[in-house]
Amino acid sequence: MRRLPLRALGPVLGLLLVVTIALVWWSVYLSHPRATTLDQRVAEVASQLRCPVCQGESVQDSPSELAQQMRAVIRQQLQEGRSEQQVIQYFVDRYGERILWNPPRQGFSLLVWLIPPAVLLGGAVFIFFVLREWRQRRAAASRSAPALAPTESTPDEELERYRAELEAELAADDPLFLPSPAQRGF
Repeated sequence: MRRLPLRALGPVLGLLLVVTIALVWWSVYLSHPRATTLDQRVAEVASQLRCPVCQGESVQDSPSELAQQMRAVIRQQLQEGRSEQQVIQYFVDRYGERILWNPPRQGFSLLVWLIPPAVLLGGAVFIFFVLREWRQRRAAASRSAPALAPTESTPDEELERYRAELEAELAADDPLFLPSPAQRGF
């Protein structure tokens, strides 16, 4: 019987540990529903609704009088036995879908959910292509660098040659140009 090398057991044991933790979590948290109080349920529903008076605050966080009244209505409806979804629908029927803190993922509101990830993905793709272009340019520059190796002439000789060419071009264009003393023969 062949034994597995110790290196091969590492990933298997890691996978077994992850599966065990997932099963324990599932059995504890998902199979036993949490017992929530009425106040917790009111807070949960109120946090899903936008305050019509305050900008950027939920009904749960808003100190306005209207938000207090809405929390009282939520409490009353939950005490009457309505579900959280029915209470939310009650407010949607009266205020429209803009009362929802998170817009529904359907129709035109779907854009609110799709545009930010699309912009992030587009930015990542753009950065990828820019970095790839930079790397290609750098690689091309490093490949062509040996072709730019210095020739047999010294830098001083090249500088004198370029200076002479420049003075000759300037003298041809400007009749008042005076060449350097070396070119005049002094």
